[in-house]
Amino acid sequence: MSDFGHVAAPFGKLERTLAWRYLRAKREHGGASLISIISFVGIFFAVAALIITMSVMSGFRATLLDALLGGQPHVYGVVSSYTEDEANTLADTIRTVDGVSSVTPYIEEYVLITANGRKTGAAVRAIRTEDLATLPFLKDGGDSAIAAGFGEGKNGGNVVMLGAFLAAGREGLGVRPGDKVEIVTSQQTAGPMGGTPRSKSYTVGDIFKTGSVELDSLYVFMPMEQAQILFQSKGHYSMLDIRLKDPEKTHQAMTAIASATGNALYTFDWKSQRQSYLNALQVERTMVRLLVMVIMAIATLNIIVGVVMLVKNKSRDIAILRTIGLGRNGVLRVFLLVGTVLGTLGALLGVLVGVLVVMNIDTVEAFINLFVEGEVFDAETYGLEGLPAILDWKEVIQTGLYALFMSMGVSLIPAWWASRQDPVSALRFE
Repeated sequence: MSDFGHVAAPFGKLERTLAWRYLRAKREHGGASLISIISFVGIFFAVAALIITMSVMSGFRATLLDALLGGQPHVYGVVSSYTEDEANTLADTIRTVDGVSSVTPYIEEYVLITANGRKTGAAVRAIRTEDLATLPFLKDGGDSAIAAGFGEGKNGGNVVMLGAFLAAGREGLGVRPGDKVEIVTSQQTAGPMGGTPRSKSYTVGDIFKTGSVELDSLYVFMPMEQAQILFQSKGHYSMLDIRLKDPEKTHQAMTAIASATGNALYTFDWKSQRQSYLNALQVERTMVRLLVMVIMAIATLNIIVGVVMLVKNKSRDIAILRTIGLGRNGVLRVFLLVGTVLGTLGALLGVLVGVLVVMNIDTVEAFINLFVEGEVFDAETYGLEGLPAILDWKEVIQTGLYALFMSMGVSLIPAWWASRQDPVSALRFE
């Protein structure tokens, strides 16, 4: 009995051997049923799907935020009530604030832009030539625009830069560098017949791409001097574009800016501009996670049916084990191991496949494109060079652990039922 007690220690050699034997046994010998195999496959697909889905959503979020933060200020400073010199003094003060990487003044006005018989709304952002290098999406620091004549000539010249989708998108103007566009403003010029909107023709010097379809469909960059004349804002700026080393720390930055400037200007951040957008991303991410976790829970519930059928097939074995000294808890642990192993193997395979798919997402996307018409993620439609995915190891570990604990939890029900079987009744009916 002492030897048996040794091997029958909790989760000891005997219990592990029995659990493994039952898992490997063929169906005609009372082994794992088809339902158990289905539960294994279901857990595998659910774990892999959750890892892939959450990684792709993380990639989308990071890509979209990078594009938005690259194309717009992290903190906005309103300086329309100050003169140009006063605004420049405030900008110099803000540059000394810890965490601020750059400060550039700009003017922004909404206009109507026309070319090739097409008309659309746009936002003109006036920027100084020397500030082009502070825009992260201009990989060459604006050199190509300057080479095309941006900022050169009388009053800043007549060369502008257009967003990629505004210039050539499906709903764009159909223009390329060197083509002409006409910009019509809301400001009016007085005439004998009353006021008429101010308008002027400009040459497209360069096409820029921020990575955000929204921004690339909206913005026109214009030299500051030219915009001040066109919008009748000579000697004034509208806003300060304040960029931070860490765009997430806008609240701390605005507090420090208010302290440094003596609350001389009103500030607001990109989060207030995009709050509904960020909330939508978070809600979508949470709901998708819950949905896939529910699917995973349903898959693990099949383990109950599979282990119950295994217990029914092995009732004689259970009775014999009970009569030779294996206790109720020992029987419980054997069948708990069976269910847990099924769930663990499915979870491990799901984690492996999910991680491999995310790490080779470009290859997977190219493979899928072979079987669909066109492309799964058209760059012109989504503004993405490819399907983005960021592997979050914390998410991977949490997914694997969730599958493991769900498998253990549902396995307790049939394992407890097996441990409560009466060996005398089982042997009598056998």
